[in-house]
Amino acid sequence: MVYASDITYGQCNCEKINRDDGTIINQCSSLPIAYDNSTQVGINAASNGENIFITLTIRFKTTAKNIIGNLSLRLVDNNLLNFSYVNSRLSYIGNSQVAQGIFLIKETDIAKLKTSRIMTISFNLNDGLLRTYQVNTNADVLKSQVSCL
Repeated sequence: MVYASDITYGQCNCEKINRDDGTIINQCSSLPIAYDNSTQVGINAASNGENIFITLTIRFKTTAKNIIGNLSLRLVDNNLLNFSYVNSRLSYIGNSQVAQGIFLIKETDIAKLKTSRIMTISFNLNDGLLRTYQVNTNADVLKSQVSCL
């Protein structure tokens, strides 16, 4: 039997992941939001049932650099939101090196994310430089995904 909540959840392109420790993670698909000549940036939302997180994925054309520090999003309504760094790691997706960082969404920012699109994204890599990208595609990814969780 299919329930209405399953249909809505499926339309969000999210899946439930059962971890070995018994935690159920609801994770939405990462979508590309920005790029330059050396990187592609993707983002998605996930929840462990208690908190909602942003996962930032950066694909590098050359050697990957790890994500450090907090994440900032400037929304089109001119709100600047800062998300606390939880952890990061380097890995491979296909033949590309990627860095993935996880950031906690504060309860007070959830409503803002649900009502506005992303204008810019800023984060630090371990080379000490702050990267800022103009979001040029899928600017509403968190708006829809946070509503699904």
